[in-house]
Amino acid sequence: MPDPYDIVFLGGGPAGYQGAIRAAQLGAKVAVVEREFLGGVCLNWGCIPTKTVRASAEMGRMMSRAKEFGFSPVEAKPDIAAIIARKERVVNSLRGSIARLFLARKVVLLEGEGVMLSPHCIEVRLKDGTQKIEAKKIVIATGSRPTRLALFPQSPRIFTPDELLKNPVLPVHMVVVGGGAVGVEMAAIFRELGSQITIIEAQERLLPQEDGDIVSTLQSILTRRKIKVMCGVAVKTVMEIDGAYQVLLSNGSELVADTILVAVGRQRNTEKIGLEKLGVEMDHGRIVVNEYLQTSVPDLFAAGDVIGDWMLAHVAFAEGICAAENALGQGLDPGTPMDYRVVPRCVFSLPEYAAVGLSEEQAAASHPVKVAKFPFKALGMAQAMGELEGMVKIICHAQTDEILGAHILGAHAAECVAEVSLAMKAGLPSRMVMNTIHTHPTLTEAVQEVAQALHGQAIHMPPEAQFNE
Repeated sequence: MPDPYDIVFLGGGPAGYQGAIRAAQLGAKVAVVEREFLGGVCLNWGCIPTKTVRASAEMGRMMSRAKEFGFSPVEAKPDIAAIIARKERVVNSLRGSIARLFLARKVVLLEGEGVMLSPHCIEVRLKDGTQKIEAKKIVIATGSRPTRLALFPQSPRIFTPDELLKNPVLPVHMVVVGGGAVGVEMAAIFRELGSQITIIEAQERLLPQEDGDIVSTLQSILTRRKIKVMCGVAVKTVMEIDGAYQVLLSNGSELVADTILVAVGRQRNTEKIGLEKLGVEMDHGRIVVNEYLQTSVPDLFAAGDVIGDWMLAHVAFAEGICAAENALGQGLDPGTPMDYRVVPRCVFSLPEYAAVGLSEEQAAASHPVKVAKFPFKALGMAQAMGELEGMVKIICHAQTDEILGAHILGAHAAECVAEVSLAMKAGLPSRMVMNTIHTHPTLTEAVQEVAQALHGQAIHMPPEAQFNE
């Protein structure tokens, strides 16, 4: 058997491929075992495919508004097959980019299914046989898969989120089961493409973990765009009748749809990879790790969806890098802990919703708070762009001025939230954001206006609306 690798990543998704590249930067001999495609769910079925299709939906929306911007009306009909084909081109291009980065960094890619034989050995089931590889350290980064519910039969037009964007037929009426980030995002995208949409959410509102005030505004916008939202109800039965699905709800109402999307969460891929035999501590399918991302078996580390509840690609990126550095002894002694204090998150609906830190409800439960909001419609850039829907909201500690959370609804919200994330990471008070000169005209001026409002100094807001404690 060849000399062992310094480190092997079991899984080539966000945590695995970024961790592998970081390990190679540190001079390690690195391999990645991936059973399907480099980039994992994010690149192949999730983040990138959905944003690519969303870009097509946004283009259609802009063409439908041509007259508003001084152009002759344009009739834009979506060609879903062409949209899916463009999505595939983008995914293939980015997947190839990762492969080229591996070549440049001399990271070995083994395409097959890996099973742990020991803390230092993985058996890889390749297309043409098996291969055993040894490593001084191993990082488990096998990701997750969509949750399937027995209530929904196996049927050609009942999809999980990972499957929907492979479908070359545009839904006429799609029922979206689950009002979390993925469900809301898919609903908004397919509504812009012309589908009739109904969202079913068992809890009392969409995005139940997010700020109630901002989510209520988002829900109103979705309703105005003719998305039917039904909260506080659950699906009782689903029957396929004459090529359509009859959906009976817990409130007694019925829906008929040609497509169903089941977006009710994800399950970690921790079965059948040998963890049980190695005695790795588990918690209901989650790999238990310490703050250095080390498992209960000293030379095994883990990163990505298999270890936590965030299940966000950018969290997996950071975890993969952190695990690589700690496994290779490049952190502080005894290591560099993974830092989850500031994690931005975004729902790429239309309009976008982005947040970092606590909601107002969460912050007020344990802190004296002051809160301010600023509407996009008061911004010059938002008026110029014709993107008037939405607002920025910041929650601060009433005594220390520490930023506890921020919530942004509107165009490019995911970009705007980065400024607040950086301020929170650096421990900067909202007054520092207020006193930073912002480029004009930009949407990020709304962040500065909110910071000003927290101190009663907003320029484009009447005094009585500036803040509340």
